[in-house]
Amino acid sequence: EVGGGSSFCAHRQNSSTSCSEQGYRKRSLGETELMTQSSVLDAEPAALLQTGHSQCGTGNVSATCVTTVSTLEQLSPDWKELYQRIGCRNPFLSVEWMTAWWRHWSDLNRLLIIAVRNSLGRLVAVAPFYIRRSRLGGWGPRALCFVGTHELIGAYHLNLLVDPEYEPLAIEAIVNLVKQHRAEWDYVELSLSDKTSPALGRLCDLLRCIGLSEKVIQTQTALCPYVELPSSFEEYLKSIGRNIRYNFRRRRRALEREGVEFVALREASELHEKFDELFRLHRLRFEHKQEHSSFLKPGVYEFHVDAMSRLAEARMAMLFLLQVRGKAIAALYGFSTGKTFSFYQAGMDPAWSRLSVGLVMMGCSIEEAIRSGHEEYDFLCGTNPYKLQWANKVRHDVMTCLFDCRARSQWARLRIGLIDRLRALKRQYPFRNTRRFEQDEPL
Repeated sequence: EVGGGSSFCAHRQNSSTSCSEQGYRKRSLGETELMTQSSVLDAEPAALLQTGHSQCGTGNVSATCVTTVSTLEQLSPDWKELYQRIGCRNPFLSVEWMTAWWRHWSDLNRLLIIAVRNSLGRLVAVAPFYIRRSRLGGWGPRALCFVGTHELIGAYHLNLLVDPEYEPLAIEAIVNLVKQHRAEWDYVELSLSDKTSPALGRLCDLLRCIGLSEKVIQTQTALCPYVELPSSFEEYLKSIGRNIRYNFRRRRRALEREGVEFVALREASELHEKFDELFRLHRLRFEHKQEHSSFLKPGVYEFHVDAMSRLAEARMAMLFLLQVRGKAIAALYGFSTGKTFSFYQAGMDPAWSRLSVGLVMMGCSIEEAIRSGHEEYDFLCGTNPYKLQWANKVRHDVMTCLFDCRARSQWARLRIGLIDRLRALKRQYPFRNTRRFEQDEPL
């Protein structure tokens, strides 16, 4: 197995010698050194965790493992600075979102966020991991997952947060520390992660080098439509279908005659005042359809209020309203990160559905995104018609699992593989009335 501080890239450069047969050389400012397995495995995890962190050095970077909320709060300013410095456009990788998620959904799981710093102490990478306990208790397999993974809370394009200048060394340090804590997890589960990410690809490559085998869970692949925005809304309208363009203009004029106005809110005070309108309108929509929504399940409201408050302070949260005489009849909630706007959730009053308030809200939100300087509108997960008619490209978020030869890891492989096959059969031979929750319903 590859030792701490090693260069996994040598595996691809010299295929005649396997990963298990040799250590690898690291590149550190012209210095070359042969490392051994003992440098990673000699440390005792239990002792390291008593102080809330452990360390592992690789070349001119060092990795620290954050395991408590207090150390996460201490990391927050540096995380924000890294997020801004590399121009990250994913709100789900922000420390605001991840801190709120952990406070509300950690349960009895264990935090294992890995922070990588250069020789000057500057944060250059974050691997936002946690160890999820099995629902079977102490006997079940434990998964090393991305923070943000939850059945009730949508979080997409999950990934490492890495300064490109330090990417190779930083990911080596991350994998070394993951290996050091190997006794605490049984397999790795990277859910809803960006399939095209070079950083994620490198992470999986290095995990394979320490003896893990990779499996992509086909039924957990999510299609995420998006559109690259032009400089003007009129130019954008010319690029979409003629029918949707005509219907949007006609329905917006009809709503304007009814006194409906579009309002964009970004100030924290305004978002706090109007945020409940999103949930009220979302509930109205699903009660009218007599269906359930995971967005309305217990605990979800409290989480989103907390996350919205944190994101609003960082000027990432946005709420759009269609309202008549001060009363909201449609709402759309999303995130502005860099030059990308991400649509997260929406709601509408069914009494106004005859005038297609959902259609008009979507068009107006895209118009506002263009007006405020965004270059991309991300519809996130779901291939619903109301998304595809506005989008022209699709990303793939995948669930990748990695297993080793340990008994509980192989148990997890068999269980996950069986669930994957059952889901595939269910899609091939669907039963009636099997839908329980919908997060992406047509507007």
